Amino acid sequence: MNTEIHKWTTQSPDWWYDAVFYHILVDRFRRGGNQPLLGDPTNPVFCGGDLVGVVESLDYLRDLGITALWLSPINSTAAYHGYHITNYEDVDKRFGGMAAFNALIKAAKPDIKIVLDWVPNHVHRTHPFFQQAAASNRSRFRDWFSFDVHGNHLCFLDFTELPKLNLDHPEARKYMITTALHWIDLGVDGFRLDHLVGPSLGFWREFQDAVKRHSPSTFLLGEATMMGVRYKDLKTLKIPRKHWHWLRSQLRIPICAGVMREYAQILDGLLDFEFQRIVKTHVAHPTHKPSLKNAQARLNAHYAKFPANCVLPAFLDNHDMNRFLYEAKSKKERLRLGAQLQFQQRHPPVIYYGTEVGLNQSHSIVGPHGDLAARQMMPWKNQDKELFGFFRDLIHRRKESARSHLFSGEADDGICVNTLS
Repeated sequence: MNTEIHKWTTQSPDWWYDAVFYHILVDRFRRGGNQPLLGDPTNPVFCGGDLVGVVESLDYLRDLGITALWLSPINSTAAYHGYHITNYEDVDKRFGGMAAFNALIKAAKPDIKIVLDWVPNHVHRTHPFFQQAAASNRSRFRDWFSFDVHGNHLCFLDFTELPKLNLDHPEARKYMITTALHWIDLGVDGFRLDHLVGPSLGFWREFQDAVKRHSPSTFLLGEATMMGVRYKDLKTLKIPRKHWHWLRSQLRIPICAGVMREYAQILDGLLDFEFQRIVKTHVAHPTHKPSLKNAQARLNAHYAKFPANCVLPAFLDNHDMNRFLYEAKSKKERLRLGAQLQFQQRHPPVIYYGTEVGLNQSHSIVGPHGDLAARQMMPWKNQDKELFGFFRDLIHRRKESARSHLFSGEADDGICVNTLS
């Protein structure tokens, strides 16, 4: 198989074009000082993973070869995963507080970039801004949220504990942008922007403009997906043509790429859900033997529909979906094929924690808190060292190709699929 990567059609000095990202769910990665877990990771509770543990893992990550860390939300939160924000201006003490964050910034630089998961669409109901808004119609924060005549608030999809911020309100918008700029000043190199489809395009344009004026080298990576959205949830979304996208999904027409394209002219990059769909279909559980050639042909057609400077980080799995190894029925040969396809693209790869050492799950994501299946603790013992070496080699070869400028045109399919069972 040809392992050389595809060359960008436009040259750019921006660091993210050549990055190798590593995605960490902080609470489930490592507890500093090798202390025992605080809770059972099969339950939606804090288990004790923190930024001290991330710092202590930097040698491991440098050995692997990654160049950027994407951290799950670390702001003060009501939930182990971090997406239930209660204060945007601080680091949750359970993740180590500001001291641990500052230590991570110092220890990671200059060779590892730090990307924070940023959640501007909604807060947790215990956030003081919402508490004040709900308590009085006269609160300065009342218009930061959307209430109906009965006092019910708009929320993230149908999760009433997550009130949706009205980011078209000038003060709310200014606060969210100003706070993000503050984290850039503290050393953050980029943001993974949660739930792009929730806020308006107007908000995202102003957010992007403000960040780029403040720090042109800050990477803005968006999560644009309508997975799991029901008709009654559409009222909470401000993505253009939301009813059209939703109807196509009900007709079982893939909408990943179409949803992503709504934001292609705004941000630096978009997480490539279409890549994940293609690699799952053609490699994880194909109806015939896996073919990287067929998968690459579909990817080439997909990429052609995006601007040349829109980076589309490729991922095999993440915290909201079944791990690729589980989808592949635990066949590590298929995982290797998927990773080879991932790393031969011109777009930067993203490794979800544990994938590189064979972390799997016991059952599919179903029901309340089903996503815990894909959020188990990082295994620091009994790792698949051979698989780790495979990923390390992929990263090394990608870096060598970038340095030597030996880029290929079309990827070929030189994998011996006869070894697959």
